[in-house]
Amino acid sequence: MTTTTGDLTGALVDGRYRLERLIAQGGMADVYEAEDERLDRTVAVKMITAGRADGFDLTAFTHEARTIARLSHPNIVAVFDQGVHEGLPYVVMEYVPGTTLRELLNRRRRLRIEEAVEVCSQLLDGLQAAHDAGLVHRDIKPENILLKNGGRGDRVKVVDFGLAEAVHGDRDTGGPLVATAAYVAPELVGGRPATTASDVYSTAILLYELLTGEVPFDGPDSGAVARRHVEEDVPSPRLTTPDVPEGLAELVTAAAARRPGQRPVDAGAFLRRLQAVDLGHVPGTTGQVPRPTRAVQTTMVVDHPKAKRNWKALVTLGLIAAVLVSVAAAGWWIGIGRYTATPSLLDQTRDTVAAYGLEQGFEIRIEEDYSASVPIGGIVSQDPEVGDRIREGAVITVVVSLGPERFPVPDLAGETEADAREALAAFDAEVTVEHEYSTEFTEPGQVTRTDPPAGEEVKSGTPVTLYVSDGYPPLTVPDVVGLAEADAQAALEAEGLELGEVTRRYSDTIPAGSVIEQTPAADAPAGPGDAVALVVSDGPEPVEVPDVVGMDIEEATEELESLGFTVKTAQIWFTGTVFDQSLDAGSEHPKGAEIWLWAR
Repeated sequence: MTTTTGDLTGALVDGRYRLERLIAQGGMADVYEAEDERLDRTVAVKMITAGRADGFDLTAFTHEARTIARLSHPNIVAVFDQGVHEGLPYVVMEYVPGTTLRELLNRRRRLRIEEAVEVCSQLLDGLQAAHDAGLVHRDIKPENILLKNGGRGDRVKVVDFGLAEAVHGDRDTGGPLVATAAYVAPELVGGRPATTASDVYSTAILLYELLTGEVPFDGPDSGAVARRHVEEDVPSPRLTTPDVPEGLAELVTAAAARRPGQRPVDAGAFLRRLQAVDLGHVPGTTGQVPRPTRAVQTTMVVDHPKAKRNWKALVTLGLIAAVLVSVAAAGWWIGIGRYTATPSLLDQTRDTVAAYGLEQGFEIRIEEDYSASVPIGGIVSQDPEVGDRIREGAVITVVVSLGPERFPVPDLAGETEADAREALAAFDAEVTVEHEYSTEFTEPGQVTRTDPPAGEEVKSGTPVTLYVSDGYPPLTVPDVVGLAEADAQAALEAEGLELGEVTRRYSDTIPAGSVIEQTPAADAPAGPGDAVALVVSDGPEPVEVPDVVGMDIEEATEELESLGFTVKTAQIWFTGTVFDQSLDAGSEHPKGAEIWLWAR
């Protein structure tokens, strides 16, 4: 299929959706604000990018979009339509003016406890509607949570239900991991299918971040982070944020249990337990949005003579206060004021990350590495990590994926099976063995070829078939019965066989010089150079001619015919006595030979 690349602003999709403004870009798709000219309303059009269109499962994409479109819930971004525009699949969604939860966290680092609970409650309410419809999100994270009205009494909207699976493959068949490492459920890291409990785990990690301002696990790359989800228990958020109520902290760790069976079974169960938590009085001010400073006018009433006497003291106090304020301001700037939270670059690509980082006020340094879970050009990791303290304008290093590391299949022809397996173990190939005959590699046990063939580059863990020789292919003995001896020999040698012992025998049916029998028989298996014995005809067996002179012609004829001769008669007189025969008595002639009798 043909695909269009670049910014599609201004394009008319399906004759009705006018793309007016590019509002978001990611590794999988671009999102445009668009005008539905048929219904005169603003919508969002998510267009799968050209780089991801190859191998796109349109059937899965259409099924997911139709399933999501049937969902009607205030906390789920509605899907209105889907299709393909110039080779690029797209989906038309509800347009939500506002911001993402990630952008809000970048500004505030963490939410007030009651805000975090409210956001999580609305998220779980929407997720339960999806779970009831048989859908699992698989990628719950702040980037996929929209806040209508930009975080002011907002309505939470969940986006991107299931659409990632249409690009990466069926969620139940393994394939590449479609999830964000910081929030991924342990069972997905192990290659097991996603369930509603997987969404519960990711939501628990999200709630942990809303309460503490950080995710529970970090590491040098996404693979290391994903492994920590498998190997470590999520700690209590109270360890870093003591003002989190005990009951809420216990629910977070229970919902983030490593075993799916130990979590709330689905979003609805999680929501009911969350609503039952007694938040009570939240001590301290950690997590509270600071109240804006306000000017307070104060009036000091003093006795005039005392004021005159104490003006020097007042000036001195004023200078001291000014110095203290300056020192405090400088300390605030050095310690806090010049720092901000590191934004997330993980949803960007090689092509967009530098511009996006500049837009956020940071310099971007790009490094490259192989990744089995992040598509080529996607962002594997960033340093500093999302939410870490960083000076404005500082350098953020991102690792761009080169895709799965590729290895050339070695040339193993002629090697033993054991040596070939050892060579393929270098890139964890999944080896299967097939046997075949070979005229080139005639020693049984030698490798004849591989599939994929030698030299082809494959990723780690790729299935490779070794073809191992069973020796020279078996031959089939040709049918040479009835052929002349010389022709029979030529036919045998053409098949790689040899002429064996030749014996001769009379035959009344096979002409002299032709083959009567062969051993082995026709179509029997044989190996190269095997001999085939032949029995060659000497023609009919010769018969001795009896003396019939003086016999009655009828009796003579009967005797000669019984021996196989062909009798012709000629009678001169009428007595019927044989007086001569054409073949001399005692001579030998083959059966069927013609003999004349004369009688008188």
